[in-house]
Amino acid sequence: MECFFYENLSFKDSEIVISGEEFKHLKALRIQKGERVCIVNGKGLSAFAYVTDITKLNYKIKIMNFVEKLGEIEQKIDLALGILGNKERFEFAFEKAVEFRVSEFFPLITKFTQKESIDLERLVRKGISAIKQTFRSVIPKINSPIKLPQLMKKFKEYDKVLVFDREGNNFQTINEFHSLLIVIGPEGGFSPTELRTFSKKKNVEILRICDYPLRSETAAISVLSILSHQLLKV
Repeated sequence: MECFFYENLSFKDSEIVISGEEFKHLKALRIQKGERVCIVNGKGLSAFAYVTDITKLNYKIKIMNFVEKLGEIEQKIDLALGILGNKERFEFAFEKAVEFRVSEFFPLITKFTQKESIDLERLVRKGISAIKQTFRSVIPKINSPIKLPQLMKKFKEYDKVLVFDREGNNFQTINEFHSLLIVIGPEGGFSPTELRTFSKKKNVEILRICDYPLRSETAAISVLSILSHQLLKV
């Protein structure tokens, strides 16, 4: 079964017509009449359906049943990642964060970030692609680039804030949590001043994944993978 994106999906729909880019996507996958498909709207609503007709311009889809929060997890895991000089690496990290069910994404500006802007439209497209590939019903909220002092004001909204740096303690099992913020710096990590500021926050832990340096995107994927495994064990 293939999954595709239809932003206007609602409980009122019994049939929908797919055209444009998603039509091309279904066509490329050679979806046939009578074949079952999954539809996600990126806002938490999904539907299982089947193809009733195919024309040169669209697919006609019959809805069988709706599912809310398909593929989502109970915990809120957010990621703040230092904006990388390499756009492809930064976007790759975001895509993987979507796959690991991150709820909110903060492009982070720190002392060592080389860029202070992002291509928001490209990230949204990457997010849509990732939720289709992994049968997820929600596109994470993508924030505008945020400076570290502004991000720190949000720390109180989380049960835990995990900051990853080579100077931190060993990363071990995380106890139960409802909301978690992961903070990872850009190339070069965090400055000594930034680390001292982190250490003064009550719900912040400064941790390291291993004894050798990792690229920022590798660190983000590693942390999210470990957390995903721990949640699976629970």
